[in-house]
Amino acid sequence: MVFNLASDKIKSETAINNRISYDTGNQDEKHEIIIQDAGLVNIYNLRGSQRSSTFRKFFQLSLNVEIPNKTCTFSSNDKTFVLQTSPDEWMILSNYNEIHQQVIELEKKLAKVHFAINNLTDQYQVIYISGEKSRFVLSKGCSIDLDPSVFGPKICAQTTLALTDITIFCTAKNSFTVICRNSYANYLVDWLEDASFDCSYKFLKS
Repeated sequence: MVFNLASDKIKSETAINNRISYDTGNQDEKHEIIIQDAGLVNIYNLRGSQRSSTFRKFFQLSLNVEIPNKTCTFSSNDKTFVLQTSPDEWMILSNYNEIHQQVIELEKKLAKVHFAINNLTDQYQVIYISGEKSRFVLSKGCSIDLDPSVFGPKICAQTTLALTDITIFCTAKNSFTVICRNSYANYLVDWLEDASFDCSYKFLKS
């Protein structure tokens, strides 16, 4: 079963959009960390057998992105990210409005294949964290090693940040995307602000 997309009204009421904008740097100063609301991001959880050639074929045809074949990695195109969170489980993120129709098409094509897909959009918020001090700040509360030699671009993980369950992935050298449940988003953004006290940082709304 695939549900409707989250409304823009619901997604505009996020932990960052609801707070007063805060900027600790000078106007001409390059910020060491930027914490930005991602806006409306459609999120799906997909389960299936990556050993099935039919499953992999129709996934790529429907979403126009290759399915990762290794846990804790992700693939992407210019509109969609696909994170492999376990051997037979993926998280799909996209701000592409047509993703809903693509998922319906995928569901039709996989009708005779064992799979399950659920829309989780209303359950999570997505936060972008970037800047030269992003790893330093995140490492204060993250339970995994974020050293660039270990956690670089194309790597993702399910872990905790400030004792909060998150999914995190690295899109560039010092750029990260964090996915957390709505109920913990305000706490997590507050923690990020506290953890950035010794840096010049900036919040950006979606």
